[in-house]
Amino acid sequence: MAKFTTQERLAILNLVANLSIKRMTDSEIIEEVRKQTNKNMTRQTLYNIRQRIKKDSYDWYQNLRQGNYEYIHEFKERINEITDLQKMHHKIIKDNENNPSIQQTSLAELHKLNITLSNYYDVAPTILTIPKKGNDNSIPVSQQDKENIIV
Repeated sequence: MAKFTTQERLAILNLVANLSIKRMTDSEIIEEVRKQTNKNMTRQTLYNIRQRIKKDSYDWYQNLRQGNYEYIHEFKERINEITDLQKMHHKIIKDNENNPSIQQTSLAELHKLNITLSNYYDVAPTILTIPKKGNDNSIPVSQQDKENIIV
């Protein structure tokens, strides 16, 4: 098997993750990697990549789970990102008053962002119970803290 560059490794990691989600077979994933990188990989390499994805995901989850407010902070960052994208789409719509096709595309994306943001706000109350370090007991978050976190 040929060695992969750092950039290829990252691309392959993302590719394997995305294709695995789509329930593609091992041979289909290996073929797609070959098409995109012009390098061959074995089933063992694919297995190792999947194991690395699982380990990285688990480590990321554990890091967020063990920190008191890291998960909530990450959640709030995603909300801020969506809000910023909404502002950008509003500007695109305003700046392209004479181009209805651009406005239509931007409106469609804005609608998707609104749905995503709405879903985030729907699940927000369920994540605002913070687990204590070292056990499964929870620390209830006050209503004032919830408002400060989400707003």
